[in-house]
Amino acid sequence: MFSERCGQRKQDFCRYARKARPGSCILLKNTVYCLSDRDSVRRGSGRTADRLLKTGKAEVRAVKSDSAALAAGRGHHTDAGAAKWQRWRPLLHLLLPVLPFWLLDLTLRIATDSGAYYPLYAAAPNLFSLGFGALFTALALLPPRRWGRVLYGVIYVLWTVYAVVQYGVWRIFDRFLFLADFLFAGEGLDFVSYARQLIDWRFVLVVALLVLWGVLGVRSLPEKTARRRVCPALGLFFALAQLVAPRLYAPVPETLDWDAWESSGYEYERFSSSSYDLALTGPYQFVLRDAWLSVAPDADAAQAAAEIDAFFDERPAHQDNAMTGLLAGKNLILVQLESVDDFVLNEENTPTLARLQSEGIHFSEFYTPQYSNGYTFNTEFAAQTGIYPYANGNVAYSLSRSAFPDAMGSLFEAAGYTANSFHKSEAKFYNRGAMHQAFGYEQYYSALDFAESELQAGVDEFLVGCDELYERMINEQPFLSFLITYSGHLGYDEIDALTTYALEQHPEYLDDSRPYEINGLFAKARLTDDMFSALLERLEEDGLLGDTVICVYDDHYAYGLTDRAVLEEYSEAAGGRLLERTPCFIWYKGCTPMTVDKTLQTVDLLPTLANLFGLPAPRTMGQDAFDPAYEGYAIFPDGTWLNDQAYVQNGAVVWNDGMTDAAVAEMTAYARRFQEINDKILDTDYYSTLE
Repeated sequence: MFSERCGQRKQDFCRYARKARPGSCILLKNTVYCLSDRDSVRRGSGRTADRLLKTGKAEVRAVKSDSAALAAGRGHHTDAGAAKWQRWRPLLHLLLPVLPFWLLDLTLRIATDSGAYYPLYAAAPNLFSLGFGALFTALALLPPRRWGRVLYGVIYVLWTVYAVVQYGVWRIFDRFLFLADFLFAGEGLDFVSYARQLIDWRFVLVVALLVLWGVLGVRSLPEKTARRRVCPALGLFFALAQLVAPRLYAPVPETLDWDAWESSGYEYERFSSSSYDLALTGPYQFVLRDAWLSVAPDADAAQAAAEIDAFFDERPAHQDNAMTGLLAGKNLILVQLESVDDFVLNEENTPTLARLQSEGIHFSEFYTPQYSNGYTFNTEFAAQTGIYPYANGNVAYSLSRSAFPDAMGSLFEAAGYTANSFHKSEAKFYNRGAMHQAFGYEQYYSALDFAESELQAGVDEFLVGCDELYERMINEQPFLSFLITYSGHLGYDEIDALTTYALEQHPEYLDDSRPYEINGLFAKARLTDDMFSALLERLEEDGLLGDTVICVYDDHYAYGLTDRAVLEEYSEAAGGRLLERTPCFIWYKGCTPMTVDKTLQTVDLLPTLANLFGLPAPRTMGQDAFDPAYEGYAIFPDGTWLNDQAYVQNGAVVWNDGMTDAAVAEMTAYARRFQEINDKILDTDYYSTLE
């Protein structure tokens, strides 16, 4: 009877003592005393009994010094405080293995500054993490202790690996991975060499803490417990956490303005920004919610098509303007730059590009919102189709069989153009071989198929210098040639072979007064600039320069700089000027220089080029930059938006230069609808129904 009241730690002791002499076990001030003699205890269980006897004899002496207590106890004495402690002790034993999973979440959120997105002390993410910790602990308690420890360890190790990967990704991209991004494991290996730059005291500290929490969790797993009662209780707590936590995001009535609470609720329902969403929920719920949204049935296709049609019908129809058909019949070389940021493109670093920008049509407020990971291809997708990819995943594999009749290659091919694309990487990388065909290009050419080495293929000038590639660019006129540069790709340190080559070719960029990575970034951008010099020269020699338009835009800002403070310093991205503002311009021989300061975004590039070349206006999320009815804006995956008058981030007005509150609320609602319609186009393969 008494053994049920003593702690788990002393149960075996009591069991052996009771076998020797019933009633010989006493609890006094949280200490178990055995009053058995050697012979009776030895009958309990051999060697274990001997160990218990030694402890018991010492404790017997202690009991004998307090005869009054011994007499009062008569084998069943309990101290009131000790009894209370014993009632709470099993709960503590169950809580200890739950806490490491919560500590893992907290460590990840602290290390990634997630408190800047959503408070670390907020109830919802912490409740979610404790709930999942309870679930994992319950699973580990089902088998015997030894196997339970193994199962607990396996579960924790898997989440530790996930947390470390997410921490590394955050250090590089300033965001996290969705499940769909893990489809690009092969592409991700391209960044493994870059990971060495992440190994510093912060990285080591995070890993050490995660390991420590796991060790504590495994060691604290109770040796024995009432599984039939405990495991259902832990499961019930998990279920309650799933039920209660989402309600803590406080859905806001439609009549209220967009604010932080509504933003939180909307983000939870949509999962559009991995940085914000992981902070919103913690990693476990983030993965579960992401998985659910990945397999959740799409909305009714007919209903979705009706909503899409209504969206396009409500928008003013495209108006012809002074720029309509200006470049009709000319060849087009469309170039997507790799990491040539605003602050990188200048007369010192990229003299040829700077000249073309100043002599051409310069879109000075052009933004490349970064939808999910796979930044290069996602920008590529947006520019080619006029549709943004999903905010919570890449589209390079999932949409390769979708119809894009209004994509760049398709539009120009329908007008009689020969359309081909060129890049360093293999056709399977980001599934470009299939995706570019979906965009309407006849063939995708990889420089690796023509170069003698990977280093040679990575130098952008090779795309133009290789006769076999160049001939395919200009072979049949009129032509559309889509070039994706590579030389500016990260990393920028001493270990990167392409960086070393760039600085050998352009030693003038070695400047000890600034970070080495800045030197590497500038030198690699110069390699890209060298390609443009060679391109202009060859076009001039072949008599094609006068009939060829060059359009240039950037894939993303230079996120590859390890130190974000350096990036922000050099880019001067402060006070509401977003990092995502990147170069975009159009040049042709005889062009009258023009600066367009309207706020534009990646999806606007396709309809703008279609207008300039006199092609039918595509039915896309983007709009023609020269359309007088289009006021211009940029919409980001977390619902943030920017126009010429205001910048609203996560529901908070960062700056406002004349918009009324009603106008801000209207634009905010439009940004939400913009993203919903965009995703429905992808979900339903909308364009296939129009063919």
